[in-house]
Amino acid sequence: MKKYIKNISLASVIGLVFTSCGGNDDEAADSISVNGSDTMLQVGLAWAEAYKTVKPDIPVSVNGEGSGTGIKALINGTVQIAHSSREIKETEANAIKEKHGKDPVAHIVGYDGIAVFVHPDNPVKKISLPQLRAVWGEGGSIENWKDLGGTDAEIKRAGRSNSSGTYAFYKKAVLGKDADGKGIEFKLGTGSMPGSTAVVELCMTTPSAMGYSGMSYKTDKVAWLAISKEDGAEAYEPSIENVSAGNYPIARPLYIYTVGEPEGIVKEYIDWVKTGGQDALLKEGFVPLAK
Repeated sequence: MKKYIKNISLASVIGLVFTSCGGNDDEAADSISVNGSDTMLQVGLAWAEAYKTVKPDIPVSVNGEGSGTGIKALINGTVQIAHSSREIKETEANAIKEKHGKDPVAHIVGYDGIAVFVHPDNPVKKISLPQLRAVWGEGGSIENWKDLGGTDAEIKRAGRSNSSGTYAFYKKAVLGKDADGKGIEFKLGTGSMPGSTAVVELCMTTPSAMGYSGMSYKTDKVAWLAISKEDGAEAYEPSIENVSAGNYPIARPLYIYTVGEPEGIVKEYIDWVKTGGQDALLKEGFVPLAK
């Protein structure tokens, strides 16, 4: 979170949306189609609903099938914007350039913390990044809650599918790389859940579960762990305040991707997002852009 990009306006963010309809800037758009990050689905729907009061003649349709799916739809020209909770891959950017003759444009629209969810009755309240790596990473030594100060029960890991931006970011931020510089894989037996809601629901109902997802999916029926960067260091919960301050160690930007730079009606949407759109972001449990 120390790497916030503060000079990118939210206006330029969503402006991407409108003008790059299938990569054709000359085509007049009268609606907006969005696909991508499951993490950003609820705020995307909130933006779409709120925009009805601003531009009722510009409908916005939003799907959240995963960051990779959204970027693939952008490549195929079936959506105007892709929500993504990870950076675009080089192969994806090259595919956009090859098909549309334009580079993808990324804009940061807010920030998010990835929470580690557990059952509300779990006595474990905090964990360190090295411990998380030992729980989730291939070759890691922690398999039982008793190794973390909990009860004698095998940890049931609930992760996301590999098309998820949350999956990709968690793998990079938590598992990291081995001594040879190769990315560490998830342990075999890690559950692949279809979405963030499914992760949280499993942790709500399964005493031995541990799952990761965006912090905005927190409910009063599930608990989360405070996380420290190192063993013995101060642990922080994934709150808006802790993410904003850069204290929470598993935090990330949220992106909108489009084909080329937006213009026209996109700017109208951009100007709105810079004001009312940020309110919706905050209400949905994310961290707004710094003013």
